[in-house]
Amino acid sequence: MISDFQNKKILLVSPHPDDVEIGMGGTTIILSKKNKLFHIICTNGSRSFNKYKDKETLIRNRKKESEKCNKFMNINKFFYYGLNNISTNKNINLFKTHFLSNLDEIDPDIIFCPHPTLDKHPTHRKISEIILENLKNRKIKIFFYEVWGAFNKYDHYVNIDKVIKKKVKMINFHKSQIYYKDYALGIAGLNHYHAIFNDFGKEKIQYIEVFVENIT
Repeated sequence: MISDFQNKKILLVSPHPDDVEIGMGGTTIILSKKNKLFHIICTNGSRSFNKYKDKETLIRNRKKESEKCNKFMNINKFFYYGLNNISTNKNINLFKTHFLSNLDEIDPDIIFCPHPTLDKHPTHRKISEIILENLKNRKIKIFFYEVWGAFNKYDHYVNIDKVIKKKVKMINFHKSQIYYKDYALGIAGLNHYHAIFNDFGKEKIQYIEVFVENIT
């Protein structure tokens, strides 16, 4: 089980500054107790809703929110690429360069990222596609977490009942984003839905995060 991982180097990939928190924030807290966690934040989130007067303020605040969350999640080291997007050849190549450099530096056992086809966000899909393309000759386990779009089928789940309040708290650290959407309410509802509409026998689980494993 994912929650049983120990003494692993785990790389978490967030296309935007809040994706890991939303998709697998509870699992991250659990894994941080017995593993080394590394976190890549690919873009600066400048294309999201902006309640500020200028884009620079949004970028600056989103980075601060991420720093606060990384500390809260006990991330050993995080890498902030700060790309405006992943839609130009220039930025795609920049992402590849940064990612491959971090890959060599970390030498992870496991990588978590959004799903390359099931996630509805084009930036999420593109980043995961690039990751998979560059991991073909490496023996690294890959798990996909859900953000934009629920998984109908999944390979693994993690019971996050004991850390759901912490997950909600850190999602709410992203004040620039929850200003216009209650992401914590939405994802907690999805985590609760997965738990309720699955048969765990006598085990009364209330919240789970689910994952699809990349099996080749």
